[in-house]
Amino acid sequence: MNAYRMVVSRACFALALGGVAHATDLVVYDDALQNGFQDWSYGGGSNFANASPVHTGTKSISLAGNSYNAVSFVKPSAGFTAAAYPSLRLWIHGGSGSNQALTLILQNTAVADPNPPSVSLNTYIAGGGPTAGTWKQATIPLATAFPSIASFDRIDIQSNAAGTQPTVYFDDVALLGAALPDPIFSNGFDGSGTPAANGLVQENNVSVAGMVSDRFTWRDSLGRPRVAVLAQNNGAAGPGGTRGGAMREFRYQMPNNSTRTIGVTNYGNAGNTGFGYVVSHSSWVDGGVCNGDDSPLGAFFPGSFQRVFTGRHHAIFRFTQNYPRNCRQSGPAQTVNLPVTIDWVFSTGRDNPLWAVTFDMSGLPQDYLFDDSRSPYGELVFDGNGAQDISGVAWGDAWKFTTTSAPVNLNSAWSWNQSNTVPFVKEWIASTDATMGIVQTQTLAAHDAGGGRNPWYHDLTTRWNTTSANGAAGDGYVMPWQDSWPYQAIAWSLDPAAPNAGTNNTRLTWGTQYGFLGQASYESNTSTAQNDNGPMRAGWPRQSYSTYIVLGAHSTDPVGAQLAEIEAAQTLVLTATTGSVAASGPAGVGRPDTQNYAPLGFDPVYGALTFAAAGNHLDANIKVGSGTLRHPLIVVRSFTSGAYPALTLNGQALVMDQDWFPSLRAGSSELWITLNRDLSGVSNRIVVTP
Repeated sequence: MNAYRMVVSRACFALALGGVAHATDLVVYDDALQNGFQDWSYGGGSNFANASPVHTGTKSISLAGNSYNAVSFVKPSAGFTAAAYPSLRLWIHGGSGSNQALTLILQNTAVADPNPPSVSLNTYIAGGGPTAGTWKQATIPLATAFPSIASFDRIDIQSNAAGTQPTVYFDDVALLGAALPDPIFSNGFDGSGTPAANGLVQENNVSVAGMVSDRFTWRDSLGRPRVAVLAQNNGAAGPGGTRGGAMREFRYQMPNNSTRTIGVTNYGNAGNTGFGYVVSHSSWVDGGVCNGDDSPLGAFFPGSFQRVFTGRHHAIFRFTQNYPRNCRQSGPAQTVNLPVTIDWVFSTGRDNPLWAVTFDMSGLPQDYLFDDSRSPYGELVFDGNGAQDISGVAWGDAWKFTTTSAPVNLNSAWSWNQSNTVPFVKEWIASTDATMGIVQTQTLAAHDAGGGRNPWYHDLTTRWNTTSANGAAGDGYVMPWQDSWPYQAIAWSLDPAAPNAGTNNTRLTWGTQYGFLGQASYESNTSTAQNDNGPMRAGWPRQSYSTYIVLGAHSTDPVGAQLAEIEAAQTLVLTATTGSVAASGPAGVGRPDTQNYAPLGFDPVYGALTFAAAGNHLDANIKVGSGTLRHPLIVVRSFTSGAYPALTLNGQALVMDQDWFPSLRAGSSELWITLNRDLSGVSNRIVVTP
């Protein structure tokens, strides 16, 4: 057999087994311990010759979890390093149970360490843990997961529970070396090869919390796993009558390496719905004609979904529905449908999912609707607990508002006296170190958000650039009027009859002016002057905007970090010597019309720096006038190659799936890239070479 045929045969054989050919893989367990590894398991309950279930071959390892027992693989004095073996791969089966808590520990047996480094193994399993009756692969990038250990010779998988857990099974354990080039399957995940070890995983049609869903697992800016579950919206009603179309579970890793699991609330009129559906209120509810509720929750209406793009490191998932609008100014009471399109975007190397929406009113006469948008809308137990009162709430329109006493109640102290450019809203719980927020991809001047500007009612703009020390701002209480918060958030969860009482309700909403949906001209919220009704904007025939959904530890201020990135994006100057900077693109998700980009090349729909290749080449510079772009998303249009290119940054060759995370979007002739770098300053030259 000649050399070429030998390589082809080896690649095809590896792919037939569902694996990737590696140059220096070291098998730890395959039917039995291999390559000199020894069994140092402790606490009992382990069996290295289990007959069923098995992933491949005839044997696997079983572990009946009990009081922190563990299976342990040791090759004394081996001196393994992450440089030689970048990843550990194994297969896990939940047996009769799911989500057993497992900890992965690396040790050097030559060094006495009472607290060896450890991580939650569950965070490296798609979906966040083992699953009953199913084998799942886990691949752990060792340099990222264990940055403090220089070398190791021991690998432990511990049952992380004081009591018993259902038996879990392991098979095909190996330390992976560098991948061999494959002359046939060289294009990676996108329809022609195998996924990256740290790539995005999209699981279709999984059942989570009583609803058929799609589950997304990706690595954030620190290389830690995050999981989001989107409930499909085209099937039977789920718990509480919800029809899906929203995020109902989210997981991320805390600064102490523990995993926080966020689920739905089960109380109130939004119970079990999750977060990210549409809600709109109508101004016609007072003095107009209504055929039902003026503000029904969009999660209770079915629709359809589409997997728009599933790439090696990026995914777009789309919900569509007809949202009923029941109110009009005059005439017979009737209900009309408002077509809505929502895109969720997930990207390796980035923390926060992007949520983008389009409301299409082109089928209605202008001025038929006089509505706002409070979307995205919903409730999640964002600290994973749900018992604690909300500590604080903050938002930004022309000025930044924040409560300054805790917990939040209607007599909380506050300040509203810092100028602001990017619309946002957030809540936090200090005792459990949790926050949730929404940040727009554009400035207030570019796309207005936030309501509360009504000089004939409760004009809260009179309190801009003031604090609660200037006097109460509500109906006999210190906080601003409940019915006029720029972002509804938890306003109606606080009780005027008990103004000193807090709330553990976690409702979070967006907000816009009345007329934002449907009016040919409405008073925007973009002026910075008090009592100024703001420049008039068009609310018909379509409205679109995009936001980031931010979940994280309050102590790390993830909302502030996302705000800073959008502020830095406003200072961009993009240029290209080969290829070009994109000047325009779709005006919103699912829209036929276009918008001009400002700054040039910044697409606010997906928050992406956007270029066009020439002959699949790009030579461009990203000048950041001030601030820092953290792991920017870059989209290269007119990229028609079926193979991944090479990428350099300032003359340095970057390693694919390590320094940059690409996806080929063949149907759109696009190359999507998350750059695993922070950019600042005037010179950030990127060169794409096929």
